[in-house]
Amino acid sequence: MPKVTELPSTIKEWETAMAKMGLTGQTVHGATLASASKFEYKHFLLLQVLWVEGHVENLSKSLPDIDKWISKAKEKLATYKSWNTYCQGFTGLNIEEGSFAVARHYQLEVIKTESEIDPWSLTTPIARRTRTRDRAKGLTSKFSDMLLETPSKSTNIPKILDDDDSGSDDLFETPTPEPKSSFQEKSPISKELENTIYPPTKDEQIVNAALVIFLNTLTIPFSLINNWTLHRKAFKAEFEEASYEARTDGYLSDLQGNAQVIIEVKPVLRSAKLVAIQMQESAQMVAWIKSDDESSNKSKKVRLHLSQDRDEIYLTVAMYDDKYIDYLKNKNQLPCFMTMRQFGPWNILNDNNMRYLGPLLLAISLRAQAGDEEN
Repeated sequence: MPKVTELPSTIKEWETAMAKMGLTGQTVHGATLASASKFEYKHFLLLQVLWVEGHVENLSKSLPDIDKWISKAKEKLATYKSWNTYCQGFTGLNIEEGSFAVARHYQLEVIKTESEIDPWSLTTPIARRTRTRDRAKGLTSKFSDMLLETPSKSTNIPKILDDDDSGSDDLFETPTPEPKSSFQEKSPISKELENTIYPPTKDEQIVNAALVIFLNTLTIPFSLINNWTLHRKAFKAEFEEASYEARTDGYLSDLQGNAQVIIEVKPVLRSAKLVAIQMQESAQMVAWIKSDDESSNKSKKVRLHLSQDRDEIYLTVAMYDDKYIDYLKNKNQLPCFMTMRQFGPWNILNDNNMRYLGPLLLAISLRAQAGDEEN
């Protein structure tokens, strides 16, 4: 398989990738995933997912009502004394008192590093020992370089090997470029230098705790009916000849325990493992959609995926239509796609980033609750 450096962002790029892999005309329903242990690039292509870089100025194009909810969130946070204390606490070395003290503690823990961890690994030391045994059996180093599985999760979770508008009518046209966002301006550096400057966090669970505790600290004072949880929810995607299971690192839960937003975290920067991470998140999103086929959520055509990769937070908006649902059910053989539009990063150590992100994340919770109340 050729080395993959980025995933298709347009239909034309997807068609070219399919042709290079000899997959033209094939669908996910004819794929072979009998072992349910390896999720390869060819399987990703059969999911028919496009990845597009989004910019925060255009977030409302993907979430048309988000500005209204951000305004409501800002009103609520203006009365939240601990939020102001948190925002003022980025210049000092001490953690300020208040509701966000524990959240800030774990955010600072995220940047502490473990010298023994492989900078190119997405796994914890336990899984790393497993990989060492695998190498002894003759597997290449590329296998460990592209591991997709999240640590401490079910061994049935798939792995991979290394190598617009918001309207539904034009959702699957080739996405148009967007202007650059100040949140995303980042000088490019080599992978080697990147790993020196931003070594991986010593434990993915610290990243997970940092994100979920921050989310709960944002929302708990406002007595919302939904809540952010660390529960590792499993979704299973079943097709004609294949199936796989995907687990999350948490989610926004409604009163019935249904996921409203799903979470995935990694101990390394996203740019170090971009293709692997995006492929995993694609598989998670498809499994979530498939799991909701018979639920009250089946009418949703926009879903949110929240990620923290080391000290950077991303929001991905997944958009699709009824034709894509039909494809997943093997009722439609025509090309149709889900678009994953990635926004971010917001750095947890940057006060300006967090002043923007806080209201956005609270807005997402408020928006989800309003959707529940309407159903």
